Amino acid sequence: MVERRQSGGILVVDDDSRLRESILMLLRDAGYSARGAANGREALDLAEDETPSLILLDLMMPVMDGWQFLAERAQHRAAREAAVVLLSGMAFIRDAPGVAGFLTKPIRTESLLDYAQRFCGRSSARNQAS
Repeated sequence: MVERRQSGGILVVDDDSRLRESILMLLRDAGYSARGAANGREALDLAEDETPSLILLDLMMPVMDGWQFLAERAQHRAAREAAVVLLSGMAFIRDAPGVAGFLTKPIRTESLLDYAQRFCGRSSARNQAS
């Protein structure tokens, strides 16, 4: 598993707006740059505008689900370069191509922040607290 230390921000892709906004708030409060998308198509468009370091990806969404996103991302340089961590209510996902990690819903804050630090480096808030 390759870890990235440069911060290009985090893209949270989930159709559940309350969950997406909660994750975004948590990441921003921790000092990370984070944006949200409601589906895979929107995520691909946002990734082209600003390449993320990390994509937190739900699998079950309308328009373009997470599986379709993973298949399409190979054709999008910006999305292809980002680490992808799956978000799912399922306890285990088999055969997810190009995925760097997995977070089970409900998401544990410390696990989420561990992935953020691993792929985006220390947040500015964490740096100030050190």
